[in-house]
Amino acid sequence: MLSRRLFMGGTAAALGLVACQGRLPSEAIEVGSRKLNKIGLQTYTLREIFEDDPVGTLKMIKDVGYDYVELNGRNFSERSAKDMIGMVKDAGLYCPATHYSLEGVRDDFAKTVRDAQDLGVDYMIVPWIGEESRSVEGYKSIAAMFNERGRQARDEGFKLAYHNHQFEFFDLGGGVNGMDILLNETDPDRLDFELDLFWAKLELDDIPSFMRAHPGRFKLAHVKDMKGDPTKWKNSVDFDAIKSDLMVNVGEGDMPFESYFALNDISGMEYFIMEHDNPPKPFRGSVKQSFDAARAMRF
Repeated sequence: MLSRRLFMGGTAAALGLVACQGRLPSEAIEVGSRKLNKIGLQTYTLREIFEDDPVGTLKMIKDVGYDYVELNGRNFSERSAKDMIGMVKDAGLYCPATHYSLEGVRDDFAKTVRDAQDLGVDYMIVPWIGEESRSVEGYKSIAAMFNERGRQARDEGFKLAYHNHQFEFFDLGGGVNGMDILLNETDPDRLDFELDLFWAKLELDDIPSFMRAHPGRFKLAHVKDMKGDPTKWKNSVDFDAIKSDLMVNVGEGDMPFESYFALNDISGMEYFIMEHDNPPKPFRGSVKQSFDAARAMRF
């Protein structure tokens, strides 16, 4: 199945269909003519083969049809950022963004700047906050750091963003969660967000409403699919079990991606990056399935 599209006529019967499929009315859309013009892949998906053969892996990514890659720090830990981006360009791809550790951004920003400029990326994205910082005070401290580093990043010609998992949505007391703090205590001109739709769906009942509540903040999306009931995994950090139970190639699950992408003008989304944390082999078939599903989406 390449795409889950829902024709809505505004009737009670249509709303009943939405309910039967387990979607909220806010996740139902009329099929439109818009599509994803450029589709990227997070290289973490292919980490098992990438480091041993980056040239061959990048060529395979291009051959499948992807337009760009989002790198991650391990891709240029054993080689220079300049060497890495040379391989990307030689494969006919480009790289608008990379993941970069919180520690690197916080503790060695001069190197962050050099890597960003060598790679030529638009975004340096922090993908993880350690468990020791997942408190109200910890998130507030990180938000303050993001404001300062985000200002410096803009001055240096790139942007800073944060990528979520599920734990940012855990209640810290009083109905406040880490994502609330990061969104509300950072300047939109200094910090953007990469919304990982799989991890967000694990904790959020209504992603479209979440997007509407924070217009313009989500410039990038990690697109990965979910098949099964996520409710039993709420408030869980058993990552391996969650991924084994729920994560599938894009187009093989139940995520209503088109209902999210229909809100691009509100959310601010510009980059759509396929990812699978543990893709089934053969890897080419896995990443091609996700690419084909994304290419077929209409909203």
